[in-house]
Amino acid sequence: MLKKLLLSGLFAVVTLGFFIGFVSYQKEIREALSQSIDTASLEEESPLVEKPSLKKTIVPRIIGLTEEEAKKLLEEAGLLSSAVTEHTDQVEKGHVFYQRPMEGAEMVEGQEVIYTVSAGPFGQADSEEEEEDKEILMPSLLRKTQREGETILKEMGLRVRVRKDYSEDVAIGIIMKQEPSVNKTLQPSDEVTLWVSLGAKPEETKHQVPRVVGKTRGEAESILKNAGYEVSVTEKEDADGNIGKVLSQSPAGGSEVPEKGRVQIVIGKKKTAVVPETPSENSGEEDPDSGDALDSPVETPVAPPSGDEPEEPVETGN
Repeated sequence: MLKKLLLSGLFAVVTLGFFIGFVSYQKEIREALSQSIDTASLEEESPLVEKPSLKKTIVPRIIGLTEEEAKKLLEEAGLLSSAVTEHTDQVEKGHVFYQRPMEGAEMVEGQEVIYTVSAGPFGQADSEEEEEDKEILMPSLLRKTQREGETILKEMGLRVRVRKDYSEDVAIGIIMKQEPSVNKTLQPSDEVTLWVSLGAKPEETKHQVPRVVGKTRGEAESILKNAGYEVSVTEKEDADGNIGKVLSQSPAGGSEVPEKGRVQIVIGKKKTAVVPETPSENSGEEDPDSGDALDSPVETPVAPPSGDEPEEPVETGN
């Protein structure tokens, strides 16, 4: 009997523990589900606070406005402004004549619009820069682009001269040398020379001139023309064995030229026979044996008579 009571009590204790555990487990599950629901709701709402959508705006037209007006208009559109000045005699000083991006472009608020403001005609100084003794310290422009270098120098009131040359080490469009050098003292309107790279020098293509000396004229012209050259022909007297053949050429055969141009060839021709000169019929010399003397009268003097007065000569002819 006691044994049955003990078993009944143990069973009751186990059942009660199991029930209490089950209730506790259900409670934990409900709490976990409620926490996951709250977290999910927070995650759904957080993007609205932490990642707001990007607001777009349209770039206004600022060309023709003063710098102050341009800044104000860009601020109203939610855009930042970045101004560059450049000398020009086409636009009134202080007015915008270039912008990037152009009007009508779509941008995100907070982005930057770059524009160029006229500094007036080249060499015109601001009122505070009109002193004749003002000195300018030459900046370093090496490794800057040509446009950057020109802009900096023009803003300083200096004239710019650009020269270009090939370079194996400096990229195309980059300044590789400047004159005067860095930290040299300059006066307003002084000239600065910038050497800008053209990049690596391309390999020069050379063409070899065909050899045509000893060829006939027809063969030589055909060879040269087929090779892409123009032909110029002259003739020169030579021995019989070289008649009709090329005696010389210029440029010489086998030489290299950068471009296919004109080749001059000299062709041998037969020597002209020397004809002896014959006396002309009207040379003025008379042949005593010819019959021409019969056709013209001959004046012969007549010996005077023994008298004192000589008689006039008598004109005779056969």
